[in-house]
Amino acid sequence: MLYVSYMYYENYSDPPVIKEDFWEYWESQAEREVDKKTFGRLRRDPVLITESVKQCICEIAELLYKAEEIAEQARQQGGAGLLESYNNDGESGTFDLSQSAYTEEGKARKIREIIYRYLSFTGLMYAGVR
Repeated sequence: MLYVSYMYYENYSDPPVIKEDFWEYWESQAEREVDKKTFGRLRRDPVLITESVKQCICEIAELLYKAEEIAEQARQQGGAGLLESYNNDGESGTFDLSQSAYTEEGKARKIREIIYRYLSFTGLMYAGVR
């Protein structure tokens, strides 16, 4: 079950970053990330899938898609990261991978930020006793 249809995503992101052929895969990757933070509540009770949840899924799906796209480009070019410094010898530079939202650590941090921004006041992330 998809939490967000491609039609909803098209309205969310104009123009869409992710093509329709790839939407189901990236949407399901985003679902998994949200399900981890909401303890699977959305999967058990689809009524809880609100506009905030859908927007959160869309933003995470785009982040994951872009991260994969950039990682693929980096693999093809033999490097990755943001250029931190460049020597004037014309041949060497230092890349800072820690601040990139497209490294595994940066991606995880950015996903947490997105989820907290959209879902922190919904009660979906509450892990306490009722």
